[in-house]
Parts: sequence; C-alpha cells; structure tokens
Amino acid sequence: MKKYSSLRKKLLLLLVPPLLILILIASSILFRFAIVEQRDAFDNALYDSAYSIFQLIEKSEDGIEKLSLPKNEKQFILNDQSDIVFYNVVDTNGNVLNGETDAGLMPALKGKEINPNFSDGTVHNLPVRIVSTLVTIQKNGRDTPVYIQVAETLNKRKSLASHVLIDIIVPQLLLVLFTIVIIWFGVERGLQPLFDLQAAVSKRSYLDLSEIDLPNVPTEVMILVNSVNTLMRQLEDVLSAQNRFIADAAHQLRTPLAGAQAQLELALLEDDPTQHKQLLDRVGDSMERLSHTISQLLSLARNQQDAIHNTERSPVNLNLIAQEVTTDMVPAAIKKSIDLGFEASEQAAMILGDSKRIKEMLYNLIDNALLYTPANGKVTVNVKREAGEILLSVEDNGPGIPKDEREKVFERFHRVIGTGQEGSGLGLAIVMEIAQLHQASVEIVDEPKKKGLNIQVSFAEAR
Repeated sequence: MKKYSSLRKKLLLLLVPPLLILILIASSILFRFAIVEQRDAFDNALYDSAYSIFQLIEKSEDGIEKLSLPKNEKQFILNDQSDIVFYNVVDTNGNVLNGETDAGLMPALKGKEINPNFSDGTVHNLPVRIVSTLVTIQKNGRDTPVYIQVAETLNKRKSLASHVLIDIIVPQLLLVLFTIVIIWFGVERGLQPLFDLQAAVSKRSYLDLSEIDLPNVPTEVMILVNSVNTLMRQLEDVLSAQNRFIADAAHQLRTPLAGAQAQLELALLEDDPTQHKQLLDRVGDSMERLSHTISQLLSLARNQQDAIHNTERSPVNLNLIAQEVTTDMVPAAIKKSIDLGFEASEQAAMILGDSKRIKEMLYNLIDNALLYTPANGKVTVNVKREAGEILLSVEDNGPGIPKDEREKVFERFHRVIGTGQEGSGLGLAIVMEIAQLHQASVEIVDEPKKKGLNIQVSFAEAR
C-alpha cells in the first residue's frame, strides 16, 4: 500500500525549522549584547581600581617607587573573592616604578593611543583583562607622566557569561517547546474542516450524489468543497445519462426482438409456403434492424467524450477517407436508386484525426442521407478547404428537417416524426460524438434555393 506524507508533518517541517533558526539568531544577538554590556561594566570597575591607585599615589608623600598601599585600601582595591588582581605603575620608557614586574603587563604599553585602553593578556600564566591609563602625577613640583595598569583574571566574567547564557537559552527553549505545541494544536484545529469533509464523503452511499453542505468552513476548504460538489453534479449527470441510455437502448432492442419473435411464432403456425417465406423475410428484416441498432449502440458507446483519452490522432487526408467511404456506400445507393456522388478539394485536405472514427462518422452521415432520400434522389459528399478549415459536407435532396427539430436530431434515439422511416435515431448522435472527439463543429446549412438537407462538419486544418 502506498504511503502518503502527512499534511500536519509538512506544515510542522515548514514552520518549526525557520522558527528554531529565528530563535537561535535572536538568542545569539541577545547573548552578544549581554556579553558586551557585562564587559563594559567590568571594564568600568577595573578602571575605577586604576583611578583609585592614581589617587593614592597623588596623596602619598613618598615617591612612586617607595609607594606602599595601605593594607585596608589595598584590600579594598585589589582583593576580590573570585579573581586575582594585579597592578603596576610604569613610566613612559617602560620602566616599572611600582607593582608587578611580570612581562604580561608590559606589551600593553606598546602602540596605545586610546586612554584608557583595555586589552586581554596573560599575567603569571593566567588570562586577564588589562586596563592601562596614562596619568600625570605631580611630585616635587614637576609633572611625571606614568601608566597605571590593573589586570584582573576572568573568573567573574566567565561565570556571569555562563549564567547569562543559561538565562537566555532556557526561556528560549521553553518558548520553542510551547510554540511547537501551539503550532501542533493550531494545525490540528486548522485541518479540522478537511477531516469533516473526509467524514462527510466517507459516510455517504455511492448512490448519494447530493451536494456536501459544510457551513462555517474557511475559504480554502470551501474551494475544495465546491470542487467536490461540482464533481458530484457531473457524476450525477453522467449516471443519469447512462441510465437514460440504458433505458432507451433496452427499448430500441426490445422492439425488433419482439417483432422477430412474433413473426417466428406466426411462421411456426403457417402452413402456406408463400406466407411462411414472407414471415421469415420479415424476421430477417427485424434481425437486420436489430443488428444495425446494436452496431450503432456500440459505436456510440465507443465514441463518447471520455474516449478522447484513447483517441490517437494523426495527419490524415480527408479526401481519401471520403472517397473510400463513398465508394463503399455505392451499392446501398444503387439498391435505392439514388445518385451518390463525391467532390474532392483541389488540394490535399489534411486534418489531425483518427481515420477509423472519421470513416464511421461519414458512414453514418451517408447512411442517414440514403435512408431519408427518396428513390431517384441525389446525395453528394463534398470536401473543401476554406479559411484554414477543412469542410466535410453530405448534401441530399430529401425532405430535410424542420427548423424546430434541428437541435434535437443530434440527440440519441430522436427521430423526426412523419418521415415514414424506421431509423434507430442514433446516426447523427454518433456523428456529433465523433466530431466532438476531434474538436470539430457540426451544423445544418440552410440553402434557401435548394431542397433537402446539408450537414457540414468543420475540422481544423493540420499545419
């Protein structure tokens, strides 16, 4: 059994990945902003430590080299519960005047134009954040420019960054989880009209082709409901047409069968050889009509509109087809003393079509004309090219068809009353079906100065 993908899963796959990507981008941006704000806050605190050292140096009466920070103040400035803090004072030549002499603080002096300057470095093999600020200290009546540098390890920064990351990720993950749940139930709710439509269709009998009524459904689902209802109406029309066809066919077949049966029963009771032969001749006529009716019913069923998918069209010359069919119908015309003629177009009349079906259509046109044309009458088959079309016409000088009957003669089993002929009423219906299969048009052409009937079929010329 073929497996079909779920629409719900498709919608989730379309909605959730972009949402996750969006949340990931938003979390990254938030984390970046938080880290920058955190770094600025810690850098400001680090600069405050450097500035406090500067104030102590200015207040001290000792020289910078002999400066010893008071224990309380040193503990306040340099001690930290999480990090180790280093400091030094360096002159502009790079000589350490006070504090740490580790080489990790020295590169901070090179190429520094921003005051204060913050950088990352290593002191005593520990990663640190360093602030370096250039200040001027007055000692002994002269100004001495020096660099005060304070370095701090990164324990607090890393710990806070971890907490910030957790504080951002956890709410975002919860947001993703709740969003997926909301989307899941939202999709479930949104697809409910489709489930209602499925339930409405599955509960129906195959005989129930009435329209589906689903009030308060979204526009998108209503489009599907309308399409299903349209299909229901079309199926109802098709089934109705088939039922009418079956009923009419049964009636058409019953009549010659009943006549043949009655004639056979009379023949069995008849002792006169002459009467016996006449009755058997009538049985033969009934069987001939029955065979003709069955043949036309099969032809009509074979050429209905759904046969278009099985129709293979290829370039054919309508002149050759018309000449062949007309020649085949000459014996029938001679039997009724009718002059059957054919007029071909000067050039090849090429159309795209199924040659067998076109022959069948032309046979029915000629057979219909011979049936209703009186003895010593005339039937002409004509093929001509005109304005990009190929026109096939069958003209006779029979009684014609009244104007109020012309639209009905192409319906199945319809016969014009008063003609005295026993046709099945299927010939012109077959002509119409085959013409529609070839996207051709059929019309009855009025010619005021002529008596009879002229049925014309217009085909598109094959380029």
